[in-house]
Amino acid sequence: MSDHCLPTRLWVLAIVIAALNRADAQDHPARIVFNDDAQVLSESPLQGTSQFVRSWLDREIEAVPFSTFVFLAATPDICTYDSQAGETCGDRFGPEYSGGWAPGIRGLRAEGTDALNIVTQHMHARGKEVLAAIRMSDTHHRSLDPGNPLCPQFAIDNPQFVIRQPDGRTNETALDYSHDEVRDHRLAIMREIATDYDVDGLELNFVRWAKHFPRDQGREKAPVMTEYVGRIRDMLSAAAERRERGRLTLGVRVPESIDACWLAGLDVETWVREGWIDYIVVSTWNNTDPQLPVDEFTQFSKPAGVDTIVVMGNMIGSIYSGPPSILDRPIAMSAKHQTDSYMGMLITESEARGAAANYYTWGADSISFWNVGIHFGGEVTAAPEQQERIARWTQAVRSNESAFAGPRTYRYLPMGKGMSSRQPPLRNYPWYDEGRSPLGHVNSPVLRFDEDSAKVRQVFPFRMADGRNGEQLTGLLTFWVYHLDEADELTVDINGQQVERAAIKRFPAGQRRGGLPGQRFEILLADCPPFQGDNVLGLVLDSTVEHDSAAYMEELEIVVHSAEK
Repeated sequence: MSDHCLPTRLWVLAIVIAALNRADAQDHPARIVFNDDAQVLSESPLQGTSQFVRSWLDREIEAVPFSTFVFLAATPDICTYDSQAGETCGDRFGPEYSGGWAPGIRGLRAEGTDALNIVTQHMHARGKEVLAAIRMSDTHHRSLDPGNPLCPQFAIDNPQFVIRQPDGRTNETALDYSHDEVRDHRLAIMREIATDYDVDGLELNFVRWAKHFPRDQGREKAPVMTEYVGRIRDMLSAAAERRERGRLTLGVRVPESIDACWLAGLDVETWVREGWIDYIVVSTWNNTDPQLPVDEFTQFSKPAGVDTIVVMGNMIGSIYSGPPSILDRPIAMSAKHQTDSYMGMLITESEARGAAANYYTWGADSISFWNVGIHFGGEVTAAPEQQERIARWTQAVRSNESAFAGPRTYRYLPMGKGMSSRQPPLRNYPWYDEGRSPLGHVNSPVLRFDEDSAKVRQVFPFRMADGRNGEQLTGLLTFWVYHLDEADELTVDINGQQVERAAIKRFPAGQRRGGLPGQRFEILLADCPPFQGDNVLGLVLDSTVEHDSAAYMEELEIVVHSAEK
């Protein structure tokens, strides 16, 4: 055997060994994951709490198809269950405190149980796998404020462990995993859960808030986190042995691209190669994005037999709250956000199909439903029509076949637009660079047509499962160019092949998008040049009409009704 073949052969051998080590965990279809962030505890009454929780869980089961129930247990220092290793939420404020999760925690305690016990018992009785979610670095708290129930006492007592960010932000509260004390404290909480509760394992949520080291040291510090994940797997193995049961599941929820994982100090490929991980959830910050590069993960997860799952959130819109106004979505707008901007856009069944079609086509095994569980109580977002919409879209994406069984809307939005307005001290995201997600992933662009870009081709990349093999599609492609006059000429191409001008229809933007002047462009898919999976929409502003504001394009919608077999 030649020397240059050795690394490849060792890699293949490692993959085979990892898959064999995990064989007992693979006798199941790919998991469909439901994340529950414990909203039920916030809304629980102090009497009849157990029944209230069970009824809430049953509503989730009835509406949403899932096999694995992931319940928020730790943030990672504040716990939703009765913890001895960590800090149970609200306990330090005394018996009368009723904020946050405290009502449910206290009500269950009075009935001789706690959240993890009741959730595992109830969901196991209904045939669900139950995992405890560990948010690896939640920083909803923006200062070490003892009066904030989400600010852990451990951080208050140990400010020396807080990450010192290179951008000089003054509101950082995340703890640096470089410190042994931080890792040991949090591992003790995970050990308590795995040993003392009948959970089937853990899901490590590295997305909330993806701050584990100083943000300029992610790749450098990744070995620290890798060693830690190995310790967590060893701990789970020991807990399984003590409980006399088989392998405990270890899932990870990670940022939306490999580059974003490195920014957070996460070497996911090594974790898979070592055989530690049972599934990966590729996750956005808080929404559904059809552009996720799931294939970056499947190239190493598939050979190892690791489930590759993609997050889908109840929102499809971006973080931007400025114009245009969204005028064409009757129930698919959020009452909670009280805005008619992108920020308020809730996902529809057709949009869910489009996103899921991309995920399955590029290798996803299944879906993880995020930020859906909060909509089954008394919040304004839990109106009956919203619960019905949630049931429709979650059922529509339960499999590859169901995703392609109805019309698919591929909606591409400027997910990173407005991010710079959230920079510290307003928020304390890991990243706040314009055009990037809070996790640092580069999002779809905003194409601007100013004096410098006149008569220059600009491209909008879009990933679309339909048409990737050149098949004929029936449907409509739509995009908007704001501050564009009716007299302005625009050359349009798809993958470098020009669309005939006669095939392009134009309308005022205000019929579907308000608050901004501009033009809406529509092209029948039958009149489009061939698609190829990873596509680009090319635009050239040919005219030299002067504008008070630069024209720009940022939203693309493609509705596919059917495809030739």
